[in-house]
Amino acid sequence: MGGEFGSGSNSKNVLSGLYDLLVLGTQMFENLAVDHIVRIAASGVTTVSHCSLAAVYLVRGGTFTRAHGEPDRNLDMLVEASQPNDGVLDGDPAGWMYALFTRSNSMVNGCLVLTAPGPPTTDEMFLLNALAAPTGAAFATAELIEREHELLAKLRAATEAQAETNAAMSETIRHLNAHQRVRDSISRAAGSGGGSSAIAHALSSLVRRSVLVQDASGNERAYTERSKTHGSPHVIFGDAAPRSGSDRHEGWQVSRIRSRDDTLGSLGVYDPDRSLGEDERFAIEYASTSLAIELSHGRNLAEVELRLGRDLVDDLVSGTDVPGSNTRADVLHYNLTLPQSVVLVAWEAHPKSGSTLEQALAQALARLRVPALVARRPEVAIAVITGTLDAVRFFADLTETMGNTRGSVGVGSPGTAADLPTSFAEARRALQVRSRLHDPYGVTMHDELGIDRILDDSDGGAEIKGFVKQWLGPLLEHDREKRSELVTTLAAYLDAGGNYDATATALIIHRSTLRYRLGRIRELCGRDFSDPDVRLNLHVAIRALSVIQGRPR
Repeated sequence: MGGEFGSGSNSKNVLSGLYDLLVLGTQMFENLAVDHIVRIAASGVTTVSHCSLAAVYLVRGGTFTRAHGEPDRNLDMLVEASQPNDGVLDGDPAGWMYALFTRSNSMVNGCLVLTAPGPPTTDEMFLLNALAAPTGAAFATAELIEREHELLAKLRAATEAQAETNAAMSETIRHLNAHQRVRDSISRAAGSGGGSSAIAHALSSLVRRSVLVQDASGNERAYTERSKTHGSPHVIFGDAAPRSGSDRHEGWQVSRIRSRDDTLGSLGVYDPDRSLGEDERFAIEYASTSLAIELSHGRNLAEVELRLGRDLVDDLVSGTDVPGSNTRADVLHYNLTLPQSVVLVAWEAHPKSGSTLEQALAQALARLRVPALVARRPEVAIAVITGTLDAVRFFADLTETMGNTRGSVGVGSPGTAADLPTSFAEARRALQVRSRLHDPYGVTMHDELGIDRILDDSDGGAEIKGFVKQWLGPLLEHDREKRSELVTTLAAYLDAGGNYDATATALIIHRSTLRYRLGRIRELCGRDFSDPDVRLNLHVAIRALSVIQGRPR
């Protein structure tokens, strides 16, 4: 149609051009994307004139921004300088260039840069100005839609962010509520007076798993079972407890219970599938803190009771303050009105756990459920106990704690609290006798000493030495001069009840050798071995000799 505009005014052509612009304007509003509007505007320029659309600018934030055309900084400055008035631009010396500004509500919102070999006709210029009106309206509408899209995007982003914030806040609130339930549950347990057991039970209910608490020595303090698949809880930790933080051992999540730099014990939660969540881990951490307070309090209380118990034991075995001892014992929850006896323990090595002999003694008695007050003396541990002691079980338990069997135990006779000095002396005597036996390791009860109870060498043993010389003197002298073993032979013969075969076997000698030795013994002693009193005195003299010499019989 542009070819129909030659020169002068032609009403028919102008009307036709206006109609085309009406159609193009309608098309512009069908799709309000800027690129679409620019394409329609470019089509309109060539439709109503012999011009071309060289560039398009849009006003965004008060600044002209190129929306179409090749970059041209010089053209940018010419457009900026000419706005808001339409006019010819000096940027194309070989032809005609024109800035046609678009408007909306009398405000410039864009610019169409037109180029042509020469100026357009009046009719063409009229139609180009007519094209600027719908183009400006379309640009304005497109800008509104862009702003609306931006606002919607921002609103959508804000909504999504708010949703994420709300979700995070809901999760935080859930965690806070869960943590508060943990604090409330474990705090109630800690304040119930149930000690470690109550805390372990509360934690087990929260995490829905078995829980085990051990002290620093590996002794079980509390156990709550919720599964039968994890075996005996008594062997779960031991030396496997972590040095710091937490670790795993045979399906158990093991955490160290600490108070500052001091390790008080271990807390285990059975978690073989490693499915503990954040809330469960918080519960374990909070329970560990509560257990640290509980175990620390228990340790401090135990230390105080141990000191009080030591003082009380010292007074009881020395016979001082017996009338006031009952009150002091009541403070320690110990009943002095029941039969009491003294236990003395000596050991050649320290406990393998690193604890003291005194602690090992207390633990062994506690495991046997024997009420006791424990103290220490130089080289021995001493206990005042209630009731009777199972010597075999006690020594087996003590050797397990100590890590070896190189220990001796002496037990005095039971009696009242006022009899404890006597029981102490008896326990000391039993310990001395035990140390002189062929097997010095084990438990000796004073009540089972027999003849050894009267062989007391505390006065220097003058009376006993005279008795030994009277009955064994010739044999001792012969053994000393001839380096023989007549006394040993006589001891084995009497211990065997006069049985030749048993005696020869014990001495690892032939029967003829035994017969010869016994003949020499009869000659040297000048005694009648068929006399029961002779055999008894000889046997007693041999026992007394072992006491004097302090060697195994």
